[in-house]
Amino acid sequence: MNQDIINALPKILRRLSNGETLNIPALSEELGIPQKTIQDNFKKYLTPIENAEVHFDKSVQGWVARQGFLSETLLSEYEIITMQLLEHSSKKYGRQFALATQRLFNRFKRRASLVIFKKTKMEQIGRDDESKLAIIKTAIVQKRVLHCKYNGKDRVVYPLKIVMLEGYWYLFLWDTENNEVRKYHLKSIQALDLQNEIFTTPENRVIDHLDNAINAYFKDGELIPVKLIVHKKISKYFKRQPLSGSQSITQYPYNENYEYLNIWVTDEMEIIPTIQQYLPYIKVESPDSLCQQIEKNIQNYSNFDFQE
Repeated sequence: MNQDIINALPKILRRLSNGETLNIPALSEELGIPQKTIQDNFKKYLTPIENAEVHFDKSVQGWVARQGFLSETLLSEYEIITMQLLEHSSKKYGRQFALATQRLFNRFKRRASLVIFKKTKMEQIGRDDESKLAIIKTAIVQKRVLHCKYNGKDRVVYPLKIVMLEGYWYLFLWDTENNEVRKYHLKSIQALDLQNEIFTTPENRVIDHLDNAINAYFKDGELIPVKLIVHKKISKYFKRQPLSGSQSITQYPYNENYEYLNIWVTDEMEIIPTIQQYLPYIKVESPDSLCQQIEKNIQNYSNFDFQE
């Protein structure tokens, strides 16, 4: 089998899931693979994929699929194609072996489907973003300066880490103009230009704290200690999925149904959405400024009125 088409099939599957219409002649020219080879592989390996609905649409004269089907499984496009290849290859070992292989893979696919699992909604990385990610990853690994455009302005940055926060992708970077760590929404970064210039990571306390970021309110600032009193019916979720690496949970001494949740944040807004989500089963013990802000938010909600 042509190794080029094997390598191309997962990427083709991802493009179909992203909603692209794929034309065989154009793909052939792009990939340098004969049209017949691509056509045969579509029919042999892609159309049988359950729930993908890969088919040729005469109205657009191209191959299409049900958009977003890859988000409904825990399997990657590479894993799906690998199983399709192995399942098809099993036929040469006889009908009984082929059926056993098919049953095995079907069981595995079902376990990875939304019948049992539900993936957290996240911002999709499309084909156009993949080249952008590749450049950024190279810059991070090799510590190379990046020129880019963000919010309509030319920037010179030192890329530090790619982070997903609440389902959105961000690039944390050192902003040379403002001399501080900042975060850019990754998909909004434009006109990337990788430089040969090497940078040295600035000595800055916040760089060591990036892994503990809770959401996009993470800032370049002093750490703030937060102590919360949380009912055990809620604290169990924080034990399963910690808010950050700085989190610790201890028993609340005055009521057996509650626990202390201690965490460090760089801005009170990092923790405010979580607190408000779980009211009334969560209460701020410290700092006082955070408690006052929560009370103010509740009061503002009670007094809400439409403004002109």
